[in-house]
Amino acid sequence: MSGLFKAISRQMSNSSDLSAVSSAAGSGREAITTQFSKGRVDTCGVYRHLSPQEENLLADFWEKLLDDFDKPLRSIDCDPIAPPVDYDDEQERKKAKDAEENSPFEVFDGCMYNQTVAARCKELGVVPDKEGGELVPAFASAMDMGKVTLREAFWAAIREDHPDVLVLRFLRARKWDLDKAYRMAIAAVKWRVTERVQEIIWYGDTANDASLMWKGVSYAHGKDKLGHPIIWSGSCLHHQKDQSYPQLKRYLIWMMETLRQLLSPPIERVCLIMDLTDHSNSNMDWPFVKTFLKFLEAYYPECLGICIVYNGPWWFSGVWKLISPLLDPVVASKVQFAQKPEGLLKFIDAKELLEIRGGKDKYVYKYAMPEPSENKLMFDAEARQYAAKKLDLAHDEFVRATIEWTDSKEAGNDDGFAAAATKRIELSDLVVSAACGLDKYTRARHFYHRTGVLSGGVVDWTKVQELSTSAPAKFDL
Repeated sequence: MSGLFKAISRQMSNSSDLSAVSSAAGSGREAITTQFSKGRVDTCGVYRHLSPQEENLLADFWEKLLDDFDKPLRSIDCDPIAPPVDYDDEQERKKAKDAEENSPFEVFDGCMYNQTVAARCKELGVVPDKEGGELVPAFASAMDMGKVTLREAFWAAIREDHPDVLVLRFLRARKWDLDKAYRMAIAAVKWRVTERVQEIIWYGDTANDASLMWKGVSYAHGKDKLGHPIIWSGSCLHHQKDQSYPQLKRYLIWMMETLRQLLSPPIERVCLIMDLTDHSNSNMDWPFVKTFLKFLEAYYPECLGICIVYNGPWWFSGVWKLISPLLDPVVASKVQFAQKPEGLLKFIDAKELLEIRGGKDKYVYKYAMPEPSENKLMFDAEARQYAAKKLDLAHDEFVRATIEWTDSKEAGNDDGFAAAATKRIELSDLVVSAACGLDKYTRARHFYHRTGVLSGGVVDWTKVQELSTSAPAKFDL
């Protein structure tokens, strides 16, 4: 397992890019342990908390972005996009399909190998009376890398975020080196097109591997003392043989895209608990580890606030002590170890900590299956088109204000720059509102909608319901 820590440290070190340290921008970042001791999240370099130098670099990034906006995406230089593992997705899908048809086996609680949530729901009778018996309409808006422009792909990547939030993630990840951040961002946008991330969001958890969802291999619940959503990941539930690699990769992307909805500035990161209780060698999955770390480093940067390794073997922390001095202290502080509940309570209040891990929260994960008509709005193509046009108009207004902002900077017009910055913030809020209006037509409702945690763009962990003893939560369509 020491190889795991070497991989983690390598990915974290890459994301820090120590050679690109700026003497001004991003220089005030605090170690996560310092943030917990002070009881407040570090907002250095975060949206609406920028220093003058950081705001200037943000403007430079946007100027570069808008210069390329209407170019074909494939024509723009970027970081290399290398798959984390040497697998051919099509071959792996074929192998999984052959196994499903010729040697089927049950993975967990009635879920068969390679069975999707939608297929499992049909077996259980969860099928809409209308809409052809499908939970989600067919996706028909895939981007073609040969035709799509940066403008189209960039706005698809932004989704419901404030536009600056995603840009700032790449700038912070490359320590405010503009060219490196830009190449990194373009690579991430291209990767999203290649991996058909919009389609993954469209079908949501209905197209996920059913056993992964029923088991709850990873799930979000509660928040730490700084307000980061907590991601519980129990390694003992995971076995490489239980699902194909393409399905595992899809699950990771869906999870990361879903977690984006649970974040809002200045809370832009998560608390990941790697729960190694009852872990054995049979739970180790190197393709999964490599893929997860690659996604964190290259495509979802600056999303990890803290990683707590819970109840690991005694030598875990010893290996980390040898590796951590080689890293930036801010990065190294993100990995913490806890052997007992007292260790978790340093970072999580008792009322937010699961009872099974020594806290007072009685929540126990149980997958909330889709409801037959929860995605009825997705079948309304006319309303979806209207919402998309509204978002396009909001994007255009924001771009015009951004051009005014960058032009003012180039002209040395400080008053104009400040006025345009204020206008951009107002228009950014309108972009988010319009994007949320379109979301209900382009994203299948998912587990966190059904449990009541996410409603109308508001996250409230107190709304989680015991689905085994009460009716499912009513969520905002």
